[in-house]
Amino acid sequence: MKKLLLLLIVIPQLLFSQENEENKIIDTEKEQTFFYKPQFYFYVSHHINSGEHFLADGHKPDFLGGGLQINFMKYHNVKFGLGWEYHEYNVIDKSTIGNINSSFYHAAYAKFQYQWDILKRWSVEPYLGLGATRIQQRYNNSARDDFYGMNFYAGGNFTLKLTKFLSVFIGINYNSIRFNVNTNRNWEDYFNKVNQVQMQFGIIFSVNGNKGL
Repeated sequence: MKKLLLLLIVIPQLLFSQENEENKIIDTEKEQTFFYKPQFYFYVSHHINSGEHFLADGHKPDFLGGGLQINFMKYHNVKFGLGWEYHEYNVIDKSTIGNINSSFYHAAYAKFQYQWDILKRWSVEPYLGLGATRIQQRYNNSARDDFYGMNFYAGGNFTLKLTKFLSVFIGINYNSIRFNVNTNRNWEDYFNKVNQVQMQFGIIFSVNGNKGL
């Protein structure tokens, strides 16, 4: 009789404990598969323009611009985020560009990143992105003119996890921008096709924390 009572007490406890462990495993798998807690990327950037186009010939970018990216979805190691960046350009050749005092580069984009953890604190994040770019040109008389284009991004970040919630990164990417400027046919490629290299340095704040730390 005592053995029967002991079994009746112990078996439900074992089943309850096993169910709790299974629920914890399921919750952990869900957390690793998909999350809503965001990552915030704050960075400064540097533009390197090459080739024959209006940004390379007639402008000189400020040494540093700035940007913000928010990753708010993750499926296994693939992350998706949205971002915005800004860079100011000074006009150095008005014979090419016209009577413009300065130009301002604005971009909004979406990126897919793959997080490849190569060591406990180090990871590489290759990415592809697509965005919209606006060039705002300001004249000496305070008038301004805007034109828009589509931007394709391809690049990667090299990341170091400093603490559970904070990381630093350096990155480089290639930008291919296609504008829609209505100009003389001989100048279409010059004003509508821009290729540039962009370098970034910044910090990452992970609300969900860095795994493994």
